[in-house]
Amino acid sequence: MTDASRFLNIFFSKNNFIGSFNEVQNIPNKHLPECCFLGRSNVGKSSIINAITKSKKLAKTSKTPGRTQAVNLFEINKKINIVDLPGYGYAKISINIRDQLQHLTKSYLTQRNNLKKIFILIDCKLGIKNLDIYNFDFIANSNKLFSIILTKIDKNSKNFINEQKNSLFSLMKNYPNNFSNIYVSSSNKNIGILDIQKDIYNLSKNYEI
Repeated sequence: MTDASRFLNIFFSKNNFIGSFNEVQNIPNKHLPECCFLGRSNVGKSSIINAITKSKKLAKTSKTPGRTQAVNLFEINKKINIVDLPGYGYAKISINIRDQLQHLTKSYLTQRNNLKKIFILIDCKLGIKNLDIYNFDFIANSNKLFSIILTKIDKNSKNFINEQKNSLFSLMKNYPNNFSNIYVSSSNKNIGILDIQKDIYNLSKNYEI
């Protein structure tokens, strides 16, 4: 383990679950910089958050899609917030609840002034879907910055992973002012976690490591 990875593991292990919120105006910790995780239901948001924070239980994971139905706020080392947003694209919830969650997510993305970056998670095996592109467009129109995390890469071949990355890089040419990077990750194999940690840590500082 390198000194950088050891430092980051210690930094992210000092974490607290602040709470779940259904109204943007009720979310505390506005004084801290913030990043959020957004993606289709069952894409692995909670697993990635737990891998980043070196905690098995900080973010609640479930094999049942659609369980995250609020804005879940985590404070890291009293320096930066991480937010787990409701998943999208899951059909087995009522239209009313789905509309409420979409409104909550849109309100958060546009009204949370301390939001510095959005991480959009894409299941590597499933690839990009129309709802993902809709969110790219929405985020770009909201003048926010985002990066992509390809999840569950341990279930795919290197050639397939590269094909997915190349396809995404081609699409990202449409968002030159908003797109930042693509990370390939596996929470099970701890692949790509260090790079995501670095990115989030840098959001809490005025310099990079």
